[in-house]
Amino acid sequence: MAYVFYDTETTGTDTTFDQILQFAAIWTDDDMNELDRFEIRCRLLPHVVPAPGALLATRVTPAMLTDLSLPTHYDAMQTIALKLREWSPAIFTGYNTLAFDEPLLRQAFYQTLQPIYLTNTNGNQRADVLRLTQAAAALAPNAITVPINHNERPTLKLDMLAPANGFAHENAHDALADVEATIHMARLIRDRALAVWASLMPLVDKSEVQARVLSGQPLCLVEYHMGRPTVLPVVGCGQSHDNPTMLGVFDLTKDPAPVLQMDVGDLKKAMQGPDRAIRIVTSNKMPAVVDYGLGPDYGVPDGEITRRASEIVQDGPFAARVGAALAQRYAPWPAQEVVEARMYEGFPSRADEERMLSFHGATWPERAELVETFEDDRLRELGRRIVFLEQPDVLRPELRQALETWLHNRLLGREGVEAGRTIGDALTDLESITADDTNTQLNGIRQWLESCGAGQHRNSQ
Repeated sequence: MAYVFYDTETTGTDTTFDQILQFAAIWTDDDMNELDRFEIRCRLLPHVVPAPGALLATRVTPAMLTDLSLPTHYDAMQTIALKLREWSPAIFTGYNTLAFDEPLLRQAFYQTLQPIYLTNTNGNQRADVLRLTQAAAALAPNAITVPINHNERPTLKLDMLAPANGFAHENAHDALADVEATIHMARLIRDRALAVWASLMPLVDKSEVQARVLSGQPLCLVEYHMGRPTVLPVVGCGQSHDNPTMLGVFDLTKDPAPVLQMDVGDLKKAMQGPDRAIRIVTSNKMPAVVDYGLGPDYGVPDGEITRRASEIVQDGPFAARVGAALAQRYAPWPAQEVVEARMYEGFPSRADEERMLSFHGATWPERAELVETFEDDRLRELGRRIVFLEQPDVLRPELRQALETWLHNRLLGREGVEAGRTIGDALTDLESITADDTNTQLNGIRQWLESCGAGQHRNSQ
């Protein structure tokens, strides 16, 4: 299958409230030969306050944020969605995309009335080159060079990893340059750690993950925490009763006998802490559960590993209790007041899906009327917001006034509502950044933030 390698540069690291400023992607064939490439930047959304540190890292200036020659966020997301559909079906991947870029892209599609699951529906699948890199670094240490950071610790950050492995990455933190660096690392791992690649890549398919974990065979699990790898022999031991993508695996370096006797409450505790007996893998996030033979010497004889795995797999009541414990592992998601945090509350109705399609082809006055017909209150709110940000004059006066108040509250803050970074937050963050040769840029960011805050105060008077 073809690949789409992509990356984003953003206003910060909050995947709910920050915004994509630059999106870049390269479409390749299944041998990672380039077929096409695409890049787009957009203007800052008026209600999003960027993190000063993010602006420094990406070298984005206030003037670039408000450049009228760039498309609006709404227009950019329409263009991105169109291009990604054109390249589908494909495996969508990047460097840490599953944890960061993918949630941001989904949020952007959600806020612009696009289907949010574009990258894993209609034949598309998702991978992550960071996951491949972690597995290769742990299981095939001679395949890639792992650099040492300023704290004298190994690091897999792309801006250090790619140069250490022969990629000239002078333009790190530019989305297109990061995509090129990611492809370089993917090719390197495929060519130098083929066994890791061949075992991990099939797990882009969640059904393959579930089949492998629930096969009853010992596997090798690679996990990273705070940059440090953990490599364990494991066997599948249960599946959540209410979320089939959540699977339990048992650490076979531990004696299963006492754990097999635990009730559901104790099993929940056995899933916690660094020395936990049961670990959780999620089948739709390409977990590194690879062939057992790829692992190191675990300090337990292979025969004992096999015996422990068999004992666990044959205990059906234990698997049922693990499934119940997994279902109770996390408290129910609390009701959310802010629409951005409600993205996963449910799917749009078929009628609302049709309205979303009609919205993108309508005139702005028609859009202003159409959003009022959405059955889903989330879509009504997001649709009104799009119209307000793009063509406010077509809104009814009372709606426009309400949205002007919303914009003011987003930038300056409102007691009791957590909804992203305020101007005050950003100015506080600036004070914690040590001034050096970026001092001129820091001053420019500070002046711009202060002017935005002053403008909002004037508008509220």
